[in-house]
Amino acid sequence: MKFMLKKQHITNQSRIFTALILTSILSVSSGLTLIKNATANPVNFSPATTNEVYADKSKPNRLPPSVTNAVLKDLASRVGISTSELQVIDYSQKTWRNGCLELPQANEFCTQALVPGWLVVVSNGKQKWTYHTNNNGRSLRLAGANNSSQNKLPKQVREGVLQQAQEVSGLSGRSLSILNFQATDWSDGCDRSTPLYPCDPIVVSGWQVTVGAANQRWVFLSDKDGSRIKLSQNESSTNTAKPIPTSELPPPLDQGVVFRQISSGGFAGRTYQTVLLNDGSLIRVRIGDANDSERSVRRVSRQQLQQFQQLLQRTRGEFRNLSYPAPIGAADYITYTLTSRDGTVQYNDIAQNNLSQNLQLVIKAWSEISNNQATDNTPKVVPIPKSELPPPLDQGVVFRQISSGGFAGRTYQTVLLNDGSLIRIRIGDANDSERSVRRISRQQVQELEQLLQRTKWDFRNVSYPAPNGAADFITYTLTSQTGTVQYNDISQNNLPTKLQRVVTAWNQLSANSQ
Repeated sequence: MKFMLKKQHITNQSRIFTALILTSILSVSSGLTLIKNATANPVNFSPATTNEVYADKSKPNRLPPSVTNAVLKDLASRVGISTSELQVIDYSQKTWRNGCLELPQANEFCTQALVPGWLVVVSNGKQKWTYHTNNNGRSLRLAGANNSSQNKLPKQVREGVLQQAQEVSGLSGRSLSILNFQATDWSDGCDRSTPLYPCDPIVVSGWQVTVGAANQRWVFLSDKDGSRIKLSQNESSTNTAKPIPTSELPPPLDQGVVFRQISSGGFAGRTYQTVLLNDGSLIRVRIGDANDSERSVRRVSRQQLQQFQQLLQRTRGEFRNLSYPAPIGAADYITYTLTSRDGTVQYNDIAQNNLSQNLQLVIKAWSEISNNQATDNTPKVVPIPKSELPPPLDQGVVFRQISSGGFAGRTYQTVLLNDGSLIRIRIGDANDSERSVRRISRQQVQELEQLLQRTKWDFRNVSYPAPNGAADFITYTLTSQTGTVQYNDISQNNLPTKLQRVVTAWNQLSANSQ
């Protein structure tokens, strides 16, 4: 009996052991199957991959994760769904023509600066959305959010309006952007009229299109196909002259003074007065400079003085104590107050091109006199040879300064990126030991970009060389998206006024960066 029980006990142990072995084999086999399935179908085990950017090996550059995340997060909050339900299905690198990423809102003024970025298309499998972003996704706009008719403006109308805007503003097509448009009916006079039977206005069905540049805007009316386009004087922000209040008029000219300019405002916020005397002296001072440290006295030739006086005599009707104010919403502009023996006129640098032709002639002549004085120490403007021009700015770079020479004889390069980074290195520093990286605010970057836009014509690849015999001076080479200008520290005060504003603003940014 004991033998039978012992035999049965051994048999049961064998069965249990066999079952354990079989169970282990099945577990290992099942584990291998799971591993194989997980390798073949990772998407089933990782919900985050539903947001993965559609793989396109033909694209040279991949969409930065920061842009993907920003776009998906913004769209999810707009449509009220989870980001896991959205996927980027297409993207491409773009350089937008303005700070609104070419998607302006109604009555919005856009900074006229090139913005490198991305065009991103997102889908939830049923619907598609298109975004315009900058390089890192911090700035983005949904196409169609308030621009649902963006693609409905006929191409002929768009091109015709921009062509008209170039003629009206005197600006290049690259500087102009369509800010807003809407379908409308408008009146365009009549085909034929007589005193007794005036005809009714012709009603034209078409478009109202708003074009902007910097802080100016023009409103155009067009028919449906762009064959009939005109400027709407009532809607455009043109400079309408207004009387200057008597209490705000500057004092009349002193005896012996031919002309006076007072400039105020702008990026630096300083006020300068320049007067031309009848002996050819040109005296410039800064108002409020207690030590009179910025005073400069130069001379113009007798011939230049006489020619300018003759021009003032021919255009005396323009000096009627009138002001041409800046457009509503404009900022950081410079106001110029010009006074002759006949009166005063006031204008700003934003809309200078909209002034009368006679006033523009006076301004041009005065600029030539104040910037090209007949002195031996005045720098002459010479073109920079192509072989000596620095390379154009890389993508994402707003501004660059190269300084060389001086007592130490070293060369430094400082670049400002569009994210506010300010990077300074010494050329030839093999260990890169003198590199410094600082930052300025996005607002400061935008203000400098606006200033560069207003002074773009001064970056004409020209140089203001040092006077003959000068030594140990530092040469500065400034490059914007438009071009390059070169000057030296000896004759910096003799640069054109607009260039001096750029130099002052750049120096302030460099000094105040953190």
